[in-house]
Amino acid sequence: MSEEATTVGGRSFTQLINEFEWDEYMINYVRGIRPYPGGMDWIGEKSLLAVMNMNKTHFVTLEILLHEGRMNVYDCLLMGMEHAMFLTFIQPVFKLLPKLLKRSEIMKHLPYKFLNEPWEFKG
Repeated sequence: MSEEATTVGGRSFTQLINEFEWDEYMINYVRGIRPYPGGMDWIGEKSLLAVMNMNKTHFVTLEILLHEGRMNVYDCLLMGMEHAMFLTFIQPVFKLLPKLLKRSEIMKHLPYKFLNEPWEFKG
């Protein structure tokens, strides 16, 4: 994805990602601290399921494979979305998830690469 295509308010996609800070609520979510009973941390999990809203009208399911540093995206309409547009939506997840895992400070058992480098999309 080109920086020109992702400039928002005069700042590039890379600048926005580098400046992004996870709030304590999300970091605590990874740690298992919830405002309601029954929270579990992610430390022993091999995979997580998440729902992602794309373009305010379409949802996909992400299977986050923590110990493999990759994600599977399940989408019945993926073939109907342009590849470049799909990457525009998913790339922030690949870049920000490692930062969240690292900030949680409970995922130190994962390989260095999974906590410090953006995950890659192969598809």
